[in-house]
Amino acid sequence: MPYRLVRALPALLALAGAGAQAADLNARDFVSAPVGTRLGVAYLPLTRANSYHGVADADGKADLSVNAVAWRQLWFSDICASLCTPQFIVSYVDTEARLPGAASHSRERGIGDPQVGGTLFFINDPQHRTYSGLLALLGVPLGEYHASAPGVSPGANRWALHLNYNYTQGVGERWLLEANLEAQLYGRNDDYLGSTLTQKPLYRLQAFASYDLTPSTYGALRLIHADGGELTLAGQRLDDSHQRYTQAGFELGHWLDRRNQVLLGLTRNIATHNAYAQDNLLLRFVHVF
Repeated sequence: MPYRLVRALPALLALAGAGAQAADLNARDFVSAPVGTRLGVAYLPLTRANSYHGVADADGKADLSVNAVAWRQLWFSDICASLCTPQFIVSYVDTEARLPGAASHSRERGIGDPQVGGTLFFINDPQHRTYSGLLALLGVPLGEYHASAPGVSPGANRWALHLNYNYTQGVGERWLLEANLEAQLYGRNDDYLGSTLTQKPLYRLQAFASYDLTPSTYGALRLIHADGGELTLAGQRLDDSHQRYTQAGFELGHWLDRRNQVLLGLTRNIATHNAYAQDNLLLRFVHVF
């Protein structure tokens, strides 16, 4: 592999690892609301990692710190001849990292790529607590992007499509079980360190088991497994860029009143290959308009 690609490899791998949280769901995301309901959701996700698991980090000094804030606006509507939720997401991202193999830290902050899309429900049966739908979110390359520091840039300079099929089923009076099959598809970045970057799809399974502790409070266990995302730069496949990781965590959600909910989530990588070994903290606030 040419020297230039060898130098680019650590940053490419870091991009693949750091961006993996973009489509994380929360328990009960697919529980429906009546047509006409409008939700505003504020997210405060924090990511920390003091190690990178992969051959790119030969000296073991890679680390990662991501602070972000995001706003999601969605509507429950019948304009799709079925229940659907048109929505958009905007974010501000502050990333500091010592990329695998890098001599020093790099940092960028700014507006991330916005996402637009929605969920189309195939099953919407609140009486039996059964739901199923397809969530599609299109990432639009309008965020701040720095070709000289792509591994920490808020924007990715490429289109991205996240597809997620969900099935949610109530069990007994208090349990909800959920399975999500997800594919993250990526367009071409034609200005990655002066070359063209392509990435194969990343496939993920997200599963939740949540339990009503009280009428207004629930707890949830979560499990995420990911596989894929191999990278190609300037037409050459990059060895050791195929990611595999497994994350486990929990969430605690509480309705303050009929219109406001707060959620705390903690997630940790329990197995990681060619990605940062992350700890993730999420604070979320939901308001029903």
